[in-house]
Amino acid sequence: MPEPPLIELQGVGFRRAGADILAGVNWRLQRSRHTAVLGPNGAGKTTLLRLACGYAWPTAGRVLRLGRELVDLRALRRQIGWIASDLAAQVPPRDSGLETVVSGRYGQVGLRRHLKPAPTEADFADARKELAALRCDALTDKPFGVMSHGERQQVLIARARMAAPLLLVLDEPCAGMDPGVRERFLAWLEERLAVGAGPTVVLVTHHVEEITPSIARTVVVSGGRLTHDGPTSEVVTAETINEVYGTKVRRLEREAGRCWAIW
Repeated sequence: MPEPPLIELQGVGFRRAGADILAGVNWRLQRSRHTAVLGPNGAGKTTLLRLACGYAWPTAGRVLRLGRELVDLRALRRQIGWIASDLAAQVPPRDSGLETVVSGRYGQVGLRRHLKPAPTEADFADARKELAALRCDALTDKPFGVMSHGERQQVLIARARMAAPLLLVLDEPCAGMDPGVRERFLAWLEERLAVGAGPTVVLVTHHVEEITPSIARTVVVSGGRLTHDGPTSEVVTAETINEVYGTKVRRLEREAGRCWAIW
C-alpha cells in the first residue's frame, strides 16, 4: 500500500475579517520530496504553511497529515522544525552553538539549564553529533551572537534536527545575507539535501536562484490560490515569474541545476 502524503490539503480555504486569504487549495507534500514555495508578499504563503503544519485551522476543506485528519497537534509540532528570520533574534547571544542546538530538544529558545528535566550529557553528545553531521563542528563553542548569518542558520537547522523532525520549513533563510554568505549557505544546504538523509524540506523564497537542485518541486501561491505545482524545471520559468511578480524578466538561465533571472 502506498505511503500517504506527509501533508495533504483538500479544497482548503481560510477567511479572516470577511476576506479570503486562501481559497480552493489542493496540495500534496510527499515525504522526502523537497519543495520550494514562491509567491509575492501577501499571497498566502505563510498562511498555507501554518495551515499545513497545524498552527491555524482552515475555514473550508480539510488537512490530512500522514493520511489522518485528526492528530495530536502537540506531537505533530514537535516533528516540525520551522526556521524563520525572527527565531535567530530570540537566541541569547552568549549561548554557544552547542547550547543552541541542545535547546531544540526541549523546545526552548535559549538553553535554560535550571528547568526540569535538565539537559543531560546524552543531549550534549547528540547535539555534537548533529553539528558534526552537518559539518558545523567549528561552531560548537562559538557564541551565537558573533556568528555570521549563514552560520546561525546552520546552527538553527542542527537545533531543529534535535527533535528528529519529519518536516523542516526554511522561511526565507537567506534574507539579510550578503551574496558571499548566501552562496556558501546554499552550497552547504544543497550538500546536505543531496545526501538524502534527514527531514523533508520546504523552502520559502522570493528568489529563484535560491532553489538548489535537490529541491525538485516548486509550488506558487498567488492571490490566495495555488497557481502552479510541479517539477521545478517546469514551474520556474520566465513566464511564471513575470505573471506572479508583475516583472519583466527576459529569460532564465540554468546553470548547475539552478536558475538565474536575466532582466
